[in-house]
Amino acid sequence: MRTAGGGRPRRVIPEPARLATEPDPPAGTRVRLLRSAWPLMLRRTLPCASAPIAAWSRRDATAAWVHLVAGGAGPLGGDRLRLEVDVGARSTLVLGEVSPTLLLPGPYDEESRTEFDIRVGPLGTLVWLPQPVVPAAGCRHRTDIRIALHHDSRLLLREEVLFGRYGETPGTLRQRLRATAGGRVLYDQELVVGPEAPGWDGPAVTAGLHAAGTVLLADATLVESRPGRHPHSGGLDEHTALFALPGPGLAFTALAPDSATLRRRLDSAVDALLSGPDRKGPG
Repeated sequence: MRTAGGGRPRRVIPEPARLATEPDPPAGTRVRLLRSAWPLMLRRTLPCASAPIAAWSRRDATAAWVHLVAGGAGPLGGDRLRLEVDVGARSTLVLGEVSPTLLLPGPYDEESRTEFDIRVGPLGTLVWLPQPVVPAAGCRHRTDIRIALHHDSRLLLREEVLFGRYGETPGTLRQRLRATAGGRVLYDQELVVGPEAPGWDGPAVTAGLHAAGTVLLADATLVESRPGRHPHSGGLDEHTALFALPGPGLAFTALAPDSATLRRRLDSAVDALLSGPDRKGPG
């Protein structure tokens, strides 16, 4: 941190955190690059996912497991954080997170920003399971997630947002997720909540509920094996939706009154999407 005129700090944008994998013959995955950039700390970990996720992730190669650990509070207003991930051809990465991300205001009412740039190479697989993002009152934050898939790579992503801590009105969060497959847009969605987004808690957006989440699946073999009917179609209600993507892929979205209910709905969706077309949808 340096001081500009008038004594106000001028933030120095740090180098991004970087993570890269490559195949480890005959059927494994090696972490080729693991470089943290405070407060984004990357750590190798043991497998800890559900049975359907574990089985799906190791279809082509045994996965490398890495978790993101927060090295400090925030992001705070004015912070600029960036993570670059390169999943090499024929390798598999499961990327998790140890704790939820609490977005906090800074002393100068500046916007904080987190960027994720992710590439998955030919026949590569990425499972990304971050913990919930919580925009605290007064924060102003933007998250940009950019995922570039090869046309035959695979992706499973679960994302969750809680609208503020208990009993408080959330700050402003702008979160955009854009995924491409083979250069074509697979999914491009932006969620904006908080005081800078009038109507965000109305019936057309979050319906006054406290949490929202998405499961994104890109797997040509799995999706194309289910012509005519998607799993989950019997278990949807007014707060959940499942739709097909070009590519091919599937996206499941859910609203919920609290974090526990949201996680159950998303976990049920993951189980159904990965375990077969005859599974029931979430309760």
